[in-house]
Amino acid sequence: MTNELELFLEDASEQLTFMENALVDMQDGGVNDEDIGALFRSMHTIKGTAGMFGFDDVVSFTHIAENLLSEVRSQTIELSEDMISIFLLVKDHVETLIELATNNEILTSNIKDTNDELLSKLKLFLSNNEPDVIPKNTREKIEVTNESEKEKLWSVELMLHEDFFASGMDIINLLSFLGELGTTQNIVPIIDNIPNLDEYKPLSSYIGFNIELLTSSSKEDIEEVFEFNLDDLDLDIKEIEVDTPVEEKKEIEFTEESLQEKPILKHKELLTEKKTDFSLRVESSKVDQLINKISEMVIANAKIAEIADNFDNSELIESTGIMSDMLEDVRSSVMNIRMVQVGDSFAKFRRIVGDTAKKIGKNINFTINGGETELDKMVVEKISDPLMHMLRNSVDHGIEMPDIRESMGKSRDGNVSLSAYPDAGTIVIEIKDDGKGLDKDAILGKAIENNIVSKEEKLSDKEIYNLIFAAGISTAKEITDISGRGVGMDVVKRNIESLRGTIEINSKKGEGSTFTIRLPLTLAIIDGFLVQSGETKYIIPLEMIQECIELSASYKKHMRGNQFINLRDTILPILNIRKYLNEEPSKTQRENIVVVKYGNYSMGLEVDELFGEFQTVIKPLGKVFENVPGISGGTILGSGEIALIFDIPKLMEHKIYNKGVKCN
Repeated sequence: MTNELELFLEDASEQLTFMENALVDMQDGGVNDEDIGALFRSMHTIKGTAGMFGFDDVVSFTHIAENLLSEVRSQTIELSEDMISIFLLVKDHVETLIELATNNEILTSNIKDTNDELLSKLKLFLSNNEPDVIPKNTREKIEVTNESEKEKLWSVELMLHEDFFASGMDIINLLSFLGELGTTQNIVPIIDNIPNLDEYKPLSSYIGFNIELLTSSSKEDIEEVFEFNLDDLDLDIKEIEVDTPVEEKKEIEFTEESLQEKPILKHKELLTEKKTDFSLRVESSKVDQLINKISEMVIANAKIAEIADNFDNSELIESTGIMSDMLEDVRSSVMNIRMVQVGDSFAKFRRIVGDTAKKIGKNINFTINGGETELDKMVVEKISDPLMHMLRNSVDHGIEMPDIRESMGKSRDGNVSLSAYPDAGTIVIEIKDDGKGLDKDAILGKAIENNIVSKEEKLSDKEIYNLIFAAGISTAKEITDISGRGVGMDVVKRNIESLRGTIEINSKKGEGSTFTIRLPLTLAIIDGFLVQSGETKYIIPLEMIQECIELSASYKKHMRGNQFINLRDTILPILNIRKYLNEEPSKTQRENIVVVKYGNYSMGLEVDELFGEFQTVIKPLGKVFENVPGISGGTILGSGEIALIFDIPKLMEHKIYNKGVKCN
């Protein structure tokens, strides 16, 4: 698949998301001009870019949808609730057509039937309304009161790179797509890059074009036409200031013949000032590769810093310190490239919740909070499926039917919220509903029936709730195609833990449930704190550390053999790392406590040596060590030693519930 096609797929997916968001917004809050405009622009962009690649099925279908949206935008046709529902199906079908086109597959009979059915419905809306169509060549004669709708004259200059045609793009289609934005009044080929005949390559491109475009579209709209070609050409767009009304000219139709008839100019004759400002689309694999290289540089720099300390050379130490600071800045900048706002990903859940509720006859008020919260894009993508499953469960089995809610004194409409916020170096994602809550007795009974726990075990409420993550636990009385609460929750938990995250449940019968997911900001590099217990060095994530204290004789006296201390009138549980991981006795007589916090819990880790902050590159330990409790990965120190990275949530789980398994 070419880079241009990959960019097309990425942008088409983005445009389809814009469409869905606009449609769901109008379902929830009513029709408005802004959402109608977004809907039209998305459909128009998809049609035009699909045409560049010769995806005729996509073009022919979206052309009818675009015509209807054009009438809606001009207020000739009113956008009804039924039409919004049809356009949601249109969005889904366009997604299918694009997938088939990019995979070079033909339409199946079922897809053709869907295609024809949707086209009939779209055409029915058009046939029931016979608007007065305004001829395109007389648009500039109409008085427009809205300043943003007035037409402006733009100079669009594009210089094709030498390998432009190797990308598979057709310049005629590209310029035709540009012409759809308005009236193309002049086009001048630019030829000053054409080489001598002995240097000329027949398959290479050496020309450019300067185009005068009369349009009401913005500069950003014009830039979108060339969005997939920014790596293959240089683009310069600027408004042409005119003191008098623009003279009406015959619109140019882009054909090979029309381009051949145009006069040609040298590039310097245009006297244009180059100024290009646009966003870059970068393949995620390239960013990952860059992060990996920086990770290796972090390790190498740690070794250099250690050598500098051993030499006790002040100038060398100063230079390595400067290098470390610069590397930290570069690392932060690159990591920020991968950070995205979760709101864009969360927006798609609005339709999922709405469709699920509509299917089972429930009324749901769904709210999204904290959409501006940033998270690693890789984490966002991997958490999407678990969140979708949990939201469907909340709607299907968490929220009661309207009549039942009313009989309980609740509002007929159920409430489900999806929230995100940063907390103690992690990102918290909460799914909350005001439904019937989890039935502890039913969950425990099912677990006993499946031999997951015994009747004799005494479990806390949280431990009972956590049983729904065991495979096969479901208390749903009816099996639905949406899946019962508990079905697949073991997969949800595994997916979250694979991201070094945790999930916690709080529920109250008759009042609702809250699922709290905690995730790391990134999966690649973390700031850590280096400690030693026994003969092994460990890394503790720095953002989870509250403080470090020495385990003095006074503390030991008051402990009296118990695994907790009184820290400023607060009972702090202590986990002895050497005993927990079966380490050999330490050669040092020092003992220290590192106080860590995760969520609402605090705990002290008893270790031997404290070495200080250490920028940590997370490395997987392989299958042999992947199930070691309390260890999430490893890193390489400057000395070449391996340090293990603590999984603080797992260590806390062991200490709080006392169910961890010691390593032998």
